[in-house]
Amino acid sequence: MSVHLRLVETPAVATATGLLDGAAVLSRRGTESLSGVAPQDLDAHRAVFGVRRSAAGDAAEALLAAIDEVHLTGRGGGHFPTAVKWRSVLAHGLGATVVVNGAEGEPGSAKDAVLLQTRPHLVLDGLVAAMEAMGSTDGVVWLHDGAWASARSISRALAERATAGLADPPIRVVLAPDRYLSGEATGIIRTLEGGPTLPRFVEDPARPWSEGARSVLVNNAETMARVGLLVTGSAATYRPTSLLTVVSAGHRVVLEVGPATTLGEVVDRAWSSPDGRPPQALLLGGYGGSWVSWDVARELHVDADELRRHGLSVGAGLVGPLPATACGLEESARLVRYLAGQSARQCGPCVFGLVAVADLASDLSAGRLTPSGRRRLGRFMGEISGRGACRHPDGALRMLASALTVFGDDVHRHRRGRTCDAPTFAVLPVPGES
Repeated sequence: MSVHLRLVETPAVATATGLLDGAAVLSRRGTESLSGVAPQDLDAHRAVFGVRRSAAGDAAEALLAAIDEVHLTGRGGGHFPTAVKWRSVLAHGLGATVVVNGAEGEPGSAKDAVLLQTRPHLVLDGLVAAMEAMGSTDGVVWLHDGAWASARSISRALAERATAGLADPPIRVVLAPDRYLSGEATGIIRTLEGGPTLPRFVEDPARPWSEGARSVLVNNAETMARVGLLVTGSAATYRPTSLLTVVSAGHRVVLEVGPATTLGEVVDRAWSSPDGRPPQALLLGGYGGSWVSWDVARELHVDADELRRHGLSVGAGLVGPLPATACGLEESARLVRYLAGQSARQCGPCVFGLVAVADLASDLSAGRLTPSGRRRLGRFMGEISGRGACRHPDGALRMLASALTVFGDDVHRHRRGRTCDAPTFAVLPVPGES
């Protein structure tokens, strides 16, 4: 794939990164086609990052201290402190199953696929270090069915490590159903225990495995790659960057930026505007993230604390610019419909509530939402929030609630039966759409 990016003309971004040495370009859907970042075999990996240090025995606490020092958080969306999560698993004894979660549920996101295909040994170094710290003999690379390029890359890397005589503990690749919720941590644990790949309610989030079952540590692929940075380098050389996936009309770009970078700079470097104009808004964090108006977003830095002060998060790292010629309500209704169809269908908020909200959002988008429909929409959103067995409905509602605020002028127009007649639609990729 050949896509010209202004990002390539900005070497400061590449030289300031810790994971990637450039920007990766992928097609709008799928992860089989990737350019811009060269894959590393074991020799190339060691030439860049060095040889992994052991994290077994007393070295485990030193690694946990380094994870604490750099304030590493989970990069799958929740951004929970990694060291706290590791210690909660260790509190239940040694021998946990350790999982690298590379099943990106977000259809627009591709950062984990880029790491698995171009930096597989960095991810595996992090996984092996985590297994040593946990006293584990069971490592899992969790991918969704259809992620063949990532599966081939990891399989090659494992074979390379075996040929090189690395004494890695046993690691297996597991393919999960290609669904939005396949990467949800409790669903992963449920599957490893022999159940379906569906989320479940847990009374103690620090102990999401079943009574009597083996404990399980699940970390996102980016998180594990960052652990790899710490066991090949140090906390002193660690760079607190973020991996972002920027979605354009015909392609996606995965890039790494520091906390001093603004979202405006990210869009300027990696987004291809269909009309030469800046976007009207950004969807930040994923399909269960939040819309932010461009006037606000362009000045915000990719800094967790600053974003948190605005009620925002990079979440799973998705940045979805909405072109000036698109309708934010139409796009949001489309995403809510997709998320309703991807629910686990295990509780009322998913089976009935989210579907009803999707229907009402579609009516609003089409300019046919009645006054009673508006009242039902508000009531349903209030009743569903926080009541699902998992957090899936909450994310969908968060995205829709932000849309009703950011696109308030459009809401007023659509409520009066006048739609935007926007010429640009289907901005963010949704599986199954032609």
